[in-house]
Amino acid sequence: MKKNKHMNFIVGLFSAVFMMLGVANAAETVPPWQHAVSPAEGAKDSPLHDPMLLYNAGGLDGRVAVIGIPSFRTYRHIAVGVDLHEVVYGGLNAGNKNGTPDGKYLYVNDKGANTVGEINLQSGFLERLIALPFPFGVHHIALSPMGKYLYGSGEYTGKMLKMEIKTGKTQVIDWGPSPSAPDYLDVGKAGTPSEKYVFSGNYYHSTVGVFSANPFKLIKEIPVGKNPHGTDVIPEGTKVIVSDKLSATMSVIDTRKLAVMKVLPTCAGPLHSVMDVYNKDGGAYRAGIDSPKGLTSKYAYESCFVADANVKIDLHKLEVVDEIPTHYRTGHIAISADNSYVMALNKFSTGLFSPTGVVYPVNFEMWDAREKSPTYGKTLRIMPVDGEPHNAKSIMSYLIKDWTMGQAEKGGLFSPKTGKLIQLEPAHKAKVTQYLIPKEHARPGIKLVNGVKEIHIKAFSYGYIPRQVRVNKGDKVRLFVTNIDKAAGITKNPDVTMGYTIYGPYGLRTNMDLPRGVTTVAEFTADIAGEYEVFCQHFCGPLHLEMRSTFFVDDPKKEASNLAQGDYGAAQQLPGLLEEGQLTIAERVKAL
Repeated sequence: MKKNKHMNFIVGLFSAVFMMLGVANAAETVPPWQHAVSPAEGAKDSPLHDPMLLYNAGGLDGRVAVIGIPSFRTYRHIAVGVDLHEVVYGGLNAGNKNGTPDGKYLYVNDKGANTVGEINLQSGFLERLIALPFPFGVHHIALSPMGKYLYGSGEYTGKMLKMEIKTGKTQVIDWGPSPSAPDYLDVGKAGTPSEKYVFSGNYYHSTVGVFSANPFKLIKEIPVGKNPHGTDVIPEGTKVIVSDKLSATMSVIDTRKLAVMKVLPTCAGPLHSVMDVYNKDGGAYRAGIDSPKGLTSKYAYESCFVADANVKIDLHKLEVVDEIPTHYRTGHIAISADNSYVMALNKFSTGLFSPTGVVYPVNFEMWDAREKSPTYGKTLRIMPVDGEPHNAKSIMSYLIKDWTMGQAEKGGLFSPKTGKLIQLEPAHKAKVTQYLIPKEHARPGIKLVNGVKEIHIKAFSYGYIPRQVRVNKGDKVRLFVTNIDKAAGITKNPDVTMGYTIYGPYGLRTNMDLPRGVTTVAEFTADIAGEYEVFCQHFCGPLHLEMRSTFFVDDPKKEASNLAQGDYGAAQQLPGLLEEGQLTIAERVKAL
């Protein structure tokens, strides 16, 4: 008995030691380079309403991520296409890389699809895709001073383009001799010595090309360091700073003389730069509030891929004044709209996060750029992200309208020309057209209009009227679905979004969001017969699972569709989702 007590004491002692070691190891999981905030501090810098938003081109995931600053929470992803590289806010290009957004549109180029996507910032939907001329191979885009044009670099063809945003009319010019690889570009600022020019690095030429904006043509090539990557015009428009990737230098171009005025060593593997921006009174520039005239800058920040760092450059002295470690391999770099934070968009996250499979996550890292802050130069937030982080730009949240309380039908959300708001889906959902229109008041039911079966449906807590819808195979269908609730039943929440999804082969063609105050429309051809349940995919209240109806597609040559009568073999193929041979069809077998 005494022996057992003695053994229990030893086991307990070892357990306590191991627990203490475990606590110590847990405490050490916060790396010394990251400023770990206490819960009290976290409440201060992780607000529910972020004053700024970061829109990021997510590279290979084909989506634009929306991230709050300074909370560093991901708000949502907007599906666009294949491989997204550059985001540009509509408005003016005055200021730094964030420009002077008007809060209406965001443009993003898709290198994989050779397109430019237009996202309506007021709705958060992809509204238009502009297919660029082939061949081109768009690498990056930049906005003209007054926001009427986008300029693009054709990495795969050695070409450059100028596109009128309103019409999509595009001028393409060559940049020889071959091999030529136009890379990252920027456009001069209105009212400055740079306003007439477009500047683009040429990776293979090791030059910066200077183009006149009108007429659009190459007028000069300026030799810079080896393999330039980033080419950025400062807010004053007097300098272009060029990241010379394989020379470990920054070339600074005088926009008056169109010549290099200084070359300064910066870091190993410089790729991209951003800079701060101040209004004429010396305060942080507030787009939509301050005049875009007389803007100035103090510092530029450059990403250093090989050095695992960001360097800080005094733009007046043209010298490096600080170096901030990053984790790891920063590619693109972004700065918050108020100059407070710098975001390192890191290409690698080796060993930082829990494993999730054979494809490792990459990360965004936000460090404190406020010189008077006790955490200056420290990492405040670091988070894993999907895709490959390409460029990101920040916007003040007040520029994005809050459509709460069912007010989306007010304030000019819809196109004055068409009276609707397009909601495009990416290529694998191409068999449907979706858009929003002002809230309609048509009676529920079906009617034939110009050969199209228009189906008007009301959604409420918790159901749909009509509860059953029947169409024929081959019918062109136009669904009008309206959320008519003023509040979500028991919860009394006035801002509930409902949904309408026809499962199976029509799931990709519907998946309709139903915010209050508008009507969502989907157009497609009912080409697969069968009986398909309809459900609400947005949680809308305590009886959400009761929100059901049925969509029947009848083959006129056969009996009315039911659960035993339909084209269920074709339905199982999920047409439009995957190519032939990429989908495993689960064989129906008898019970074992």
